[in-house]
Amino acid sequence: MRVEQEVVGVVSSNMACAEPTMPKPAETAAEVAARLNGGGARFVAVAPGRLDVLGGLAEYSGALVLGLTMGHHVGVAAQRRSDGKLWIAGCPTGANGRAIDIPISTLIESNGQASPAARSDRAASGELDDSGICVLGALAEGVRDGLLPAPTNGFSISIGGAMDGIHGGGRHSAIAAATLAAATVAMDRQPQAMAIAAACQRVENNWLNAPVGMADAACALLGESDAILEVRCESGTLGGTFRLPADSMLLGVDCGVLQNDADEKYRHVRTATYMGRLLIDRIIQHERMKTLAWDGFLSRISVADFVEHFRDRLPPKMKGKEFLERFGETGDALTRVEPTEVYKIRSRTEHHIYEHARSRQFVECLSRSRNDSSALVSAGELMNASHWSYGQRCGLGSVETDSLVTLIRKHGQDAGIYGAKVSGRGCGGLVAVLLERSDRSLTALDAAIEDYSARSGRRAHVLRGSTPGALISGVQRL
Repeated sequence: MRVEQEVVGVVSSNMACAEPTMPKPAETAAEVAARLNGGGARFVAVAPGRLDVLGGLAEYSGALVLGLTMGHHVGVAAQRRSDGKLWIAGCPTGANGRAIDIPISTLIESNGQASPAARSDRAASGELDDSGICVLGALAEGVRDGLLPAPTNGFSISIGGAMDGIHGGGRHSAIAAATLAAATVAMDRQPQAMAIAAACQRVENNWLNAPVGMADAACALLGESDAILEVRCESGTLGGTFRLPADSMLLGVDCGVLQNDADEKYRHVRTATYMGRLLIDRIIQHERMKTLAWDGFLSRISVADFVEHFRDRLPPKMKGKEFLERFGETGDALTRVEPTEVYKIRSRTEHHIYEHARSRQFVECLSRSRNDSSALVSAGELMNASHWSYGQRCGLGSVETDSLVTLIRKHGQDAGIYGAKVSGRGCGGLVAVLLERSDRSLTALDAAIEDYSARSGRRAHVLRGSTPGALISGVQRL
């Protein structure tokens, strides 16, 4: 990565349903590093956000997740200190955007291990915003896993841009990934990509209470520019990376709104899915289905096996109290069955089975698209099906994304539009669009966005560009 590379693309916004802010003049890596107030070497890592192409919602079920790095990204600069303090600045991190200056003992105990109190005290007190908590959590989890030694002499961290104007896109994982990438190199350690991705997932799970998987972090670390990265979530490993044909492209569109209850709905769907997983496990064990390679991941079950053996035996819906009385908790440490809630078990579980199959079929379509022009049409249809499933099977659609997707699809193949779907966790946010690389398709997309904005009163905009992951571009020493 060159010093001139831009690392900030958007203005901060803390309102969940605010219109997207337009890009401001970007900071360079050198400008992010310049905020550090010590005299030692400075190390800068740049981590991009992720556009969920397919599979993202089903990552905790072991699905194949396909992601594309975004042009919007985060820059984190790290520098050793000698005064035993942890100093964090940028994005903002504290009240009124002030830098945070706290004892390193907040993070590290006397035995050199990560301090459990760091998570509860700092996150609960509101002293740090979510960007600062990501940094604190990343350092603590990195020490816990042995990815970097305990920085007992202190550390300075500067954050450049947190993608706050983007509704979705994995900004928390990008901050954590860039922090660990820069810190490990600053501490003379060799970054271990998938171990860092696992640590970033725990930052989301344990520090921000977001029950997500590792796909965002893997893409933020190892995604290549303009290439789709395959993350195999059941094994926590990567598949290949592949590029679209030269005459096609994927773009993200921010619809301009994320529902205020998006996290709650996402958690509800995850709980219902794990309820379905437990029931499937009971059926497999009771009937001794040894022909199924079952290891607890729904991704192991084919669509045919699901329809034949399980679908009609899963309850369409069940009240949490009844489920708890009959089966107990689901075994998922990140969710709890609420007695008063009603869970649509069958449809939520069904989405995860079908979504994994769609991801695999999407890869197959793109692999033959260079010799078969109809393959991109088939790939677009898979995206359309995924969008429908988000809304109808999972209840994670929104008026805004449904309207935007409908208006985009209306232009159809004659305008070079193949397919579109809600991205990430749903409930608004980003829409992924597969289209022909041509003036006519871009004109059609712009027309759809203008139409959407006029109807909804929301200002949507296209997210352009693709930035390589932090460990692909490399950590830069300044």
